[in-house]
Amino acid sequence: MTTVFGWVAGGSLGLLVNYGLFLGFGEGYPTPPTPFVTFLAGAFAGMHLADRLGPRGFRPLGIAAGLLLVAFGWIVVAGLLSS
Repeated sequence: MTTVFGWVAGGSLGLLVNYGLFLGFGEGYPTPPTPFVTFLAGAFAGMHLADRLGPRGFRPLGIAAGLLLVAFGWIVVAGLLSS
C-alpha cells in the first residue's frame, strides 16, 4: 500500500509541477508530451521513495497523496469553472 501512496503522491506532484511550469512559460510550453512525462517521473520517484522508506513511509505518503490529490482536484475544478 505504501508503494501505491508513493505512486499517487509522486504522480500528483508531477502534474502540479507541470502546471506550474505551464503557467511560468506560457503559450510556448509544449503541452502534449509534458504532463505524461512529469506524471511518470513523479510516480517513479514516489515509488522509489516508498521503497526506501518501507513500512514507516505509509503514513507520510498517505497524507501527501491525499493532500496532493485534493490540490490537483481544486486546480481542475478551478480550470473548469473559469472557462
